Amino acid sequence: MTDASGADIAYRVPWRSGAMRSGAHRSRFTGTSGQHRGVVSLLENPDPRRIAIRESLRDPFEQVLVRSSEQLSTIQIAVLIDVSASMSFVGRARKIALACDIAAAISESAGRYGDPCAILAFDNNLRWDLSIQVSRARSARAAVLEKLRNFEPSARGIEGAIEAASLLSGSRKLVFVISDFLWDVGATADIARLLGHHDVIAIALDDSRQLDDLPEWGLLNLVDHETGRRSLIVMRPALKAAWRSALQTRRNSVNECFSQAGRSILEIRDRIDWERLMTHVMYGSVP
Repeated sequence: MTDASGADIAYRVPWRSGAMRSGAHRSRFTGTSGQHRGVVSLLENPDPRRIAIRESLRDPFEQVLVRSSEQLSTIQIAVLIDVSASMSFVGRARKIALACDIAAAISESAGRYGDPCAILAFDNNLRWDLSIQVSRARSARAAVLEKLRNFEPSARGIEGAIEAASLLSGSRKLVFVISDFLWDVGATADIARLLGHHDVIAIALDDSRQLDDLPEWGLLNLVDHETGRRSLIVMRPALKAAWRSALQTRRNSVNECFSQAGRSILEIRDRIDWERLMTHVMYGSVP
């Protein structure tokens, strides 16, 4: 299933928000909307509406005690979308369309939770024409995603990801990075390091027609989407196995970079398994 109409992705974070605005996530503040924390002295929390009569009568120091609850607060969401040339690949699905489906579901969830959300597209630059900074306006985010859906990636490089990551300073955020991750390992390490303060969920898009569906034998005219270069290749099993091994080595290196930032990369191939995606977002792993 790849149709994201009406889809959203439930998410939660294991850390406490530092935002003052009321929301749906656990925070470091006391309030009236969250889980019960216990009882404290009326002098510590001067709210006589929440006096705990039974606990006050039991208190050996004869203090007046009040119930203390946890404030539920918002968190900030950021979705970083790779729009470099390799994302223009069309096989069993169109990579950029899959990325937009996932981003649209995240945007809908952020709206449902009341969380502000940014969408930042990048290739060799941060693409402000395809991005929106932190906003609570679902319609504005939907308009940006519609532009992205109709966009044809063509630029080489991912240097814009460093600029996008640099913008996400300040309080801790939940950051989604959506790409095919055919990246240079050194650049990946730099980006992961810049995002290390945040809770990062990296989602890798793959298509079986890029490699797995290629024939074992044959004369193939292939196009490198990053360079635009065409090559006539004599395909044979040994060459296909070598390509698969090199791709797996790169994936392992990229995955290690993001694992150090908190979570391993989730791979989505050909179509979106929404249940599997939600499990990864909620619990940090999938079966």
